[in-house]
Amino acid sequence: MKILLGGIPLGCDNIGDEAIIASVVRMLKDSIPDVELTVATADEATAGLLGVKVVPPFGFAGCPLDGFADEVRRHDAYVWCGATGLSDYPHVALDLLEMAQGAGVATFIWGVGMDDQLNPVFFKAHGKRRMVLSLFGLVGWHERRLRERLKSRIASVLPRCKGVWLRDPQSAAMLASMGYPNASIAADTAILMENGKGKMENGKRGSEVSPYPFSTFNSQFPIFGLCISTQRQVADLDGVRRMIAAVRASGAEIVGIPMNPKTDRALMEGLGVECIKGTTPEAVMEAAAKCDVVLSSRLHLLILAANAGTPGLGIARGSKLANWLSNFGRTVEGDVANCDWDAVTSHVLSALKDRGDWDKVRDAAYSALTSRLEAARANLVSRLTGSVPEGWPRVSVLVRARNDETLIAKTLSGIFSQWPPPFEVIVCDDASTDATRAEAAKFPVRFVERPAGEYRPGRTLNMLVREAKGDIVVFNNSDAVPCDPHWLEALVRPLLANRRAFAFANQLPRKDAKMLVRKDSERAFGDGKVQATWKFFFSLASSATWRKNLTDVPFDENIRYSEDVEWTWRNSRLADDPVKVVYCPDAHVEHSHNYSVQELAKRFRGEGCADRIIFGGKPSLVRELAGAARETLRDWAYLASCPRGWGEIPAAPIRRLVQRLSHWKGMR
Repeated sequence: MKILLGGIPLGCDNIGDEAIIASVVRMLKDSIPDVELTVATADEATAGLLGVKVVPPFGFAGCPLDGFADEVRRHDAYVWCGATGLSDYPHVALDLLEMAQGAGVATFIWGVGMDDQLNPVFFKAHGKRRMVLSLFGLVGWHERRLRERLKSRIASVLPRCKGVWLRDPQSAAMLASMGYPNASIAADTAILMENGKGKMENGKRGSEVSPYPFSTFNSQFPIFGLCISTQRQVADLDGVRRMIAAVRASGAEIVGIPMNPKTDRALMEGLGVECIKGTTPEAVMEAAAKCDVVLSSRLHLLILAANAGTPGLGIARGSKLANWLSNFGRTVEGDVANCDWDAVTSHVLSALKDRGDWDKVRDAAYSALTSRLEAARANLVSRLTGSVPEGWPRVSVLVRARNDETLIAKTLSGIFSQWPPPFEVIVCDDASTDATRAEAAKFPVRFVERPAGEYRPGRTLNMLVREAKGDIVVFNNSDAVPCDPHWLEALVRPLLANRRAFAFANQLPRKDAKMLVRKDSERAFGDGKVQATWKFFFSLASSATWRKNLTDVPFDENIRYSEDVEWTWRNSRLADDPVKVVYCPDAHVEHSHNYSVQELAKRFRGEGCADRIIFGGKPSLVRELAGAARETLRDWAYLASCPRGWGEIPAAPIRRLVQRLSHWKGMR
């Protein structure tokens, strides 16, 4: 298998980037024995160092994109990996991914971090354009428009990747805010680098001959490692000088560990700090291992130091250092633009004297990080090689849609981000009058037309089941957005042990859900404890069963509402081989509706009519009014606990009365 690795400007004097690529290469070689790797880098020595082929760093270091399409066609997969390339160089990232996809090559994003903002350099108006825009006060509007266009490209390109893994939850949340909510979470692959402890006595400074031509590491005094980056340089260098002087006055030694062996070295030597001579990730990690604490404005010194067991303090230049330190329950000391260097000095001196609970915290954090990374690695390898779990069935996802142009792309993006992937996705568009069908057509779906005549849900569902070719059918409404890449597996896996099971997902309220809608959703779904006390509960909006269950016993084609409840209730009460309804709390979709009073009345009247058919019984106004009173009391208690919900307190009894009276009318 041939894989092209790129995505960051490799070979351009960034030791952190070299640590990433070395770790990714090692991981893939260990995981896929016959893999042939090519790395896009400006340093041809990478070929010999890592045992890979090399090509130019297309899009970086003055290297144009010309020739990339021809190069990527020679490979089976293109992996954009590591660093914060997707937010630092978003246009380059998307250009390369689109070109690879256009060439028919599988694309992946691996271990990438997202800064808390897209690189502002790419969203500034310049020159004459800025002058003209400023005359009309449109500079801000223009720059916002550029960012929104880029976000639209992200939402368009990333769903066509066969897998997207980010290095931390914060990055995944940032990417979700840009329109791609389906990234998986791994960890920075550089944590796989060997920590070198075997070379040291007693886990710290040993008597081995140091590779560095100065005496610092033979010192018996505390050692402080420092890296001040020239990228978004610290504003208050005088504060740094005061810190250096105070550390030396305490009797500790200071060693510079430049992550850019040219520019960082020049800056720190200008501050009077002697630097290590090594320029490889291994040299950096060995140096960090012999320090008592390191302070850095570059992320990967903190990572390599933590690999070696050394505590780290961070000066932020963006969100990535804060994201990393959060794994250890710690925060940055400040940022490059605004930092209290006297407070930093105090923290450094304290850390040089006492490691505190660092070793315990570090071990716990690395246990979680490596577990996360291993799960993601296995997932990446299975997608690269096309292997799925043994015995995994063919899954057909059936999507009913009507006027959902704002949500169907997110839903289909989530569906196509699942692993194992669905065998097919079938969309039935119910005569939408908006762009629903056009949005769905952007994905590799198969369209089918709903049966002619008046819409009856059972008729459409039976038609979809007949069209499906999979062993298992998954029903997922066009407005039920999968929240993560594990939704499909979590929904399907319970069926593998029981061919008479019908599983349904956990529906989370949307961010814009009203508080009463949120409360009802949490009671109906959540951990499942409340629904377990009800007579019966099921929702087809996101659900799955074996196709044969539905071909043997189709949905009722006459009932207008609750066709899903009718089928599962009827078949769960069979004397011989009943269907088992299974709730899957770990299969998450986002699905809720802020119904108006009129919409509530229509829905509950329809459900009341269906309940009379399904469950029997007689309508009771007293019972309905008592239910409205009980639910109103629950509403008020819930709303009172959250200031955001206070405005809905007056409407609660009205909505409950409308629901219950409409249900009573339907029962009649």
